[in-house]
Amino acid sequence: MTVVTFVSHEGEEHVVPLEEGQSLMRIAVNNAVPGIDADCGGEAACGT
Repeated sequence: MTVVTFVSHEGEEHVVPLEEGQSLMRIAVNNAVPGIDADCGGEAACGT
């Protein structure tokens, strides 16, 4: 299984599985990664 590791500003790691065809933002949201709010819905307008 391929995974991606999101690292918070505090250094906390969140390892989650990659989902084929999904953006990193969507993968983070689907796995409740803290700090990824995705308020713009993936339109790159909010900077989260």
